[in-house]
Amino acid sequence: MKNYILDMTDNQFKVAAKSIIDKDYRLNQVIKWVYRNKSDSFENFTNLPKHIRERLNEKFLLRTLKIVNKEKSKIDNTIRYTFQTLDRKYIFAVFLSVNDRSSVCISSQIGCPVMCAFCYSGKVKFIRNLSRGEIIEQVLQIENDTGKRITGVLFMGMGEPMLNFTSTVFVLNSFLSNKEFGISKRHITVSSVGIVPAIKKLADKNFGVRLALSLHAVDEKLRERLISNNFGFRIEDILDAGKYYIKRTNSHLTIEYTLLKGINNSMADAHKLARLLKRHELVNSNVNVNLIPLNSLVNVKFQPPEHDSVQKFKDILRFSRMTVNIRQQKGIDINAACGQLGY
Repeated sequence: MKNYILDMTDNQFKVAAKSIIDKDYRLNQVIKWVYRNKSDSFENFTNLPKHIRERLNEKFLLRTLKIVNKEKSKIDNTIRYTFQTLDRKYIFAVFLSVNDRSSVCISSQIGCPVMCAFCYSGKVKFIRNLSRGEIIEQVLQIENDTGKRITGVLFMGMGEPMLNFTSTVFVLNSFLSNKEFGISKRHITVSSVGIVPAIKKLADKNFGVRLALSLHAVDEKLRERLISNNFGFRIEDILDAGKYYIKRTNSHLTIEYTLLKGINNSMADAHKLARLLKRHELVNSNVNVNLIPLNSLVNVKFQPPEHDSVQKFKDILRFSRMTVNIRQQKGIDINAACGQLGY
């Protein structure tokens, strides 16, 4: 059984390959071919002797994912990828290009145990966590396929990253490492429905990446209706964890709020959200609210809000001195927008 090289940290690979490579400069050459050059074949490692390349090929795998579908938006050039894993399961990732910046929205699990009622990922039965390598490989394959260097990563695809904490931490180390991806911490966002202990542990790691909390409601009863499995964490505790994250990392926090017509988009809801964030001292330059009008989904009972109601909701929050954005739809025509993965 070959070892999947992307599942290993540099030190783990050094130990696993010690019978093949015993010089640090050779190890660094391999790391560069894997992450910087994004090579998918050991034959391409041309500055290594042939016998080393052959031994590496005997012992290690460079890739385990297969692109089985690729759709490109005719509206904004967003690309939706469907990958098949070695055990024949499917995951999704999205390539996003704005001006000269290229980002990817990646998955962290196969299926999603959170089961948000308005999200298609939540309708896909949870099977397992993705490994370090399976998460990283999404980025490498998309870089190879598009020919673009990825400079931003969003942990906003299928799954809850904080329920796959160990792999997420290993992946963040890789993305931030100058020897591997070298992505700026300001351009990495980890999204969570609010797994409080894991958020605090991530804060204590002090990577400094951005955190996005999926709130979606201002009272517990409605949130339980919208998020079928919230793991028992209360809104108050989730916001306290967000506050802790900011103080510990001096990074940015996004409050994500999906707007559903007639459910959570009233003016009263907007005022309640403003009061809630003020009470938790989350009205400052390190916090922004991201309003996400529901994207159209087949066989989902919720409806998108009218444009006017979205604008009024935003105005109320801005009047309370909050930084507010309305999420721009990307890839809506190929089911690549927020909440559509899994369809």
